[in-house]
Amino acid sequence: MTILVTGATGLIGCHAVAELLSAGHAVRALVRDAEKLGRVLAPLGHACRDLAVIEGELNDRAGLMRALGGCTGLLHCAGRFSPDRADAAMLWETNVEGTRYVLEAGRSAGVERAVYVSSILALFPPAGPSLTAADPVTTPAEMYASTKAEAERAARAAQSEMPLTIVYPAAVQGPHDPTFSVGPQLVADALRNGRVLVTEGGLPSTDVRDLVTLIRCVFEGAATSTRLMAPSFFVRHDRYHTLLESLTGRRLGAQRLPGSVLRWMGRFGDLAQRFGRPVQLTSEAAAVLTRSVPVQDEEARGLLGRSAIDAERSFRDLIRWMVEAGHLEAADAGRVVTGEPEDGR
Repeated sequence: MTILVTGATGLIGCHAVAELLSAGHAVRALVRDAEKLGRVLAPLGHACRDLAVIEGELNDRAGLMRALGGCTGLLHCAGRFSPDRADAAMLWETNVEGTRYVLEAGRSAGVERAVYVSSILALFPPAGPSLTAADPVTTPAEMYASTKAEAERAARAAQSEMPLTIVYPAAVQGPHDPTFSVGPQLVADALRNGRVLVTEGGLPSTDVRDLVTLIRCVFEGAATSTRLMAPSFFVRHDRYHTLLESLTGRRLGAQRLPGSVLRWMGRFGDLAQRFGRPVQLTSEAAAVLTRSVPVQDEEARGLLGRSAIDAERSFRDLIRWMVEAGHLEAADAGRVVTGEPEDGR
């Protein structure tokens, strides 16, 4: 297939481009910065010469139609994240309006298969002990989640008019992350500070390598469902603490906070933002940290053709890459990079 990819300079997008190229598909990338695309593809073994690079914007409808000319596939994974309320309009324009523009262009261009990378936050907060692709779209009050929910409504409406599959990853992580996103930053901070937050519940995460394998399988016609939970692993916060200790061979302190206290701190963070103070812990972040549940991903796992990447391998590879990329000191990573056996702590 000839597949147009949006968001190709982000974590999901650059890995998806590499996966699709390696599988023999012709790829076009709609980007704002062609030089950045070259930089993020290089660690994945590809270069801009391997695909067609088109500079443009999501809100340029005429440009989208030109980019889609001759394409049989469309992968929309462009999006923005920010906890800063000053960025609310930018998030809405990219995540909601951008999704509408791209899907409408794909419908008008008559693509044979389209994939939209949504988020489990579009279905948050969960109504039960697990999330499924059949769950209804929610109406979250939080800034970022509300844009993902509105984009999800647009995508589900588009499914009646075009061959569109929606994929729901959890928190996406993996090596070669050009954005060095919030999740890896929190891992790096915990290892630098020697202290891990331990609260109620846990977090589902999706390794980007599993996600892009799933996306490739959808384009190759392996999926029958039009909505799929991406392969994910759920790690309780206490297990996350011991996992980082096991991987690094270090003794890490546990900063134990009840979920109710963390959520209160998140509301305080929202208030601080209103006075222009930058914060990381918002009510949205606190809710995700303490109220997330596992996902029902059996169908997606069955499509991979291999075992899904587990938490231990995903975090080990992530930490090793953070050291290689200069985001983390080797001493903080411990035996992830030294190779010492577990009993050598």
